[in-house]
Amino acid sequence: MNLKHKTVLITGAAHGLGRELASLLDKEGCLLILVDQDPVSLPHAQSRMCDLADLAQRKKIIETLQTETVDILINCAGIGSHSHFKKITVDEVERVMQINTLAPLELTVGLPSAKWVVNIGSVAGEMNLPAMSLYAASKTALHAFTRSIQLEGARALLVIFGPLRGTDFAQSILHPQTGQPNWYRRLDLPVETAARLVVQAMKRDQNQLIAPEWYRIIFLLAKIFQPFLKHFFKRYRRIEA
Repeated sequence: MNLKHKTVLITGAAHGLGRELASLLDKEGCLLILVDQDPVSLPHAQSRMCDLADLAQRKKIIETLQTETVDILINCAGIGSHSHFKKITVDEVERVMQINTLAPLELTVGLPSAKWVVNIGSVAGEMNLPAMSLYAASKTALHAFTRSIQLEGARALLVIFGPLRGTDFAQSILHPQTGQPNWYRRLDLPVETAARLVVQAMKRDQNQLIAPEWYRIIFLLAKIFQPFLKHFFKRYRRIEA
């Protein structure tokens, strides 16, 4: 796909991956509409402030954007959740699902002019992880939606990353007592690299991006050995007890 002169809407554009994508796509010659609850400053880009956890704000911005032609929609906004399921609050459930699931779904169906949809998923949407039940649920739904609309003929790219180095998101899912495990730190991907991979996948008209590629093996092994994983994660249950 030739990205030059394409109008691209990016949610979560003020920080992390969204900000890196905006910077790269600006260099590609895209016309940008940047959406975030925090101010976004980038030359030659429109900035729209919106708290995607707020249904009324989402409806208002969708109504506003329906008057414009959006060629590409990048649903990048997301928040983490790292809690034992018995400690999750109703408010947390609502906020995580509103931002991670409902907002991208509503934007996708509410902006029919978008010819290409890019949804930022997560490894948590492909495999079960302890203390991430809510976050995993939000991403699993997004993955299923993306793959289903692909079967209906939609041009959609599902991006599956693990932890991204240099983002506030990684900090938001630290375990409350153990912090970030050593194995987690070894898996992270620099946010600059992640953004570059997404842009490359868009240019190649891919329908899925998994990075690093060896995550595919991890997903397969996780399915095969799912019955045994509960023994591996026993120490997390001891910590939460």
